[in-house]
Amino acid sequence: MRLKDLRHLPKIEDTNRFSEQSQFESREQAPGEDSAEELFHQAMQDVEPLKNRGSGRQIVPKKQEAPSSSKPQGRDAESRQYLHDLIEGKVEFEIEFTSEFVQGNVKGLDPRIFRQLKSGHYSPQGHLDLHGFTAEIAWQQLIEFVKTSYLSGKRCLLLIPGRGKNSPQGRGVLREQLQQWLTRDPLKRVVLAFSTAQPEHGGAGALYILLRKYKKSRGKIFWERFQNLADL
Repeated sequence: MRLKDLRHLPKIEDTNRFSEQSQFESREQAPGEDSAEELFHQAMQDVEPLKNRGSGRQIVPKKQEAPSSSKPQGRDAESRQYLHDLIEGKVEFEIEFTSEFVQGNVKGLDPRIFRQLKSGHYSPQGHLDLHGFTAEIAWQQLIEFVKTSYLSGKRCLLLIPGRGKNSPQGRGVLREQLQQWLTRDPLKRVVLAFSTAQPEHGGAGALYILLRKYKKSRGKIFWERFQNLADL
């Protein structure tokens, strides 16, 4: 086997130097960041920027909604919400009336309690006779009567407006107005229900009123603001 002449082969260190030099030259020839930016500007020098003429769809960023606090569940939540609505004066009534009877109750009242009131199950703890009073005087008497009864813890009251057969209009004007007064401030904040009384308590000429249980935490009721009928 004939050995090749190794004298003409480059030394190892020369080969490495040649390789490094080739790589260095290739890096110099490749466009770097500055060269790329220069090429980009050259390519875009004839391009005119678009003018903002208000055309096109405008995208309005969505408003960030405040995170809603978790609402309590169950009867406690309903009670707190009901109390809040009561203080804000948002409690509403369901009312039925004819020429012979009138009844109303706060929405959500237990039907069993309402039936017991209408049937005369609760004994009246106080009564107010409004016979012969003008609307203004009757209103003032009613406000004072309900206020005193509520603050003293009474729950069932009896109002006697009369049937109004002897009135100039020939009808019970006060009886008709009572359903409006009981469902407006300040009385609607303490009244749970009302209904035409049973015959033994005056029948169509009388009215049962069921009051809420007095609680100091229920919120202040501004009775004085509505002392006059004109303030309604």
